[in-house]
Amino acid sequence: MRERVLQVIRPAAGGMKNHLLTLVRAAVPSYEVLVACPPGELAAEAEAAGAEVIPVPLRGELNPVSDARCAYHLARAVRHLRIDLVHVHGAKAGLVGRPAARLGGVRGIIYTVHNSILYEDWPAWKRWMLAHAEAGLSRLTDRIITVSENLRRELIEREGIEASRIVTIYNGIAPGRFDAGSGARTAIRWELGLAGDAPVIGTVARLAPQKGITYLIRALALLRERMPDVRGVVVGDGPLRATLEREAEECGVPVVFAGYRTDIPALMAAFDVFVLPSVTEGLPLIVLEAMASGRAVVATAVGGLPEAVAEGETGLLVPPKDPDALCAALQFLLNAPGGMARMGAAGRERVFRMFTSERMVQKTLDVYRQILGTTG
Repeated sequence: MRERVLQVIRPAAGGMKNHLLTLVRAAVPSYEVLVACPPGELAAEAEAAGAEVIPVPLRGELNPVSDARCAYHLARAVRHLRIDLVHVHGAKAGLVGRPAARLGGVRGIIYTVHNSILYEDWPAWKRWMLAHAEAGLSRLTDRIITVSENLRRELIEREGIEASRIVTIYNGIAPGRFDAGSGARTAIRWELGLAGDAPVIGTVARLAPQKGITYLIRALALLRERMPDVRGVVVGDGPLRATLEREAEECGVPVVFAGYRTDIPALMAAFDVFVLPSVTEGLPLIVLEAMASGRAVVATAVGGLPEAVAEGETGLLVPPKDPDALCAALQFLLNAPGGMARMGAAGRERVFRMFTSERMVQKTLDVYRQILGTTG
């Protein structure tokens, strides 16, 4: 009988969801894979990927009563279903899923850290509480996977977790998908109402404070004074969308808010430069997708972004929350089309070399085998 692996995740979109689904598809031939998550789109996609879904009321915000109820439900399911290995994704699933897994008597527990839990805009008490909780929960965990070396250092230096428990496995994508060509560029620009020769700055992000889109809008306002024909495209949705649309209008910046889209390769083809102005990050898949698309990247030097974007080689790195630096970097690239093309080509080669989904999956399944004591 094959070992049974349970993936635990809160409602997620974007990078964490895609990471999970890639892992599920790769693990299904070797393991019986189950996914514990709330009912909805993610559950349906996990089922389509070949997993059995266990519906659990796991939500994003901390709630001691509902979280304890969810942990109890998970512990019963783990014991009843004879789960061998539990793999939790993200801080919330880690908080609820690890105690439940240990109570359920599993052979191994793995925790993937996708983003920093110590977001600097949080109050100090919340960061202190989460850091201490993580340090305690690490003792229930057989292996912690971080998606960047920056996150690994944070766990060791700021949370006091033993280095021997932590391994970095970079996020990965299927880079061959991101070669949409000139036809897609023309079609998307026409659809979005963008002139064929206009310089287009694009980003794809959840419209939440951590993504720093407000600093991109301010940078575009500055850039428009020097390059009046520049245009911006913001792809994604989230709680700040109305606020950001209003800010762009007040700044007089022509920004297309395209909403949630799934045709990312075609959208990337329409951009001249891809920007990620985040305040905090792990190692976002979207920056890898931009590089695989041959786009030069301007990103903030936070989290794992400096590990993905090679400064001066595949793009430019700027400080977070700095519209002036962001504007200067964008202007520099737009004024050097040959340099942009070289950076785009170098970024695509870097993704094929370091950040493929095959590489990510193989290293993760190696951890499974180490914890379970198997070789196949």
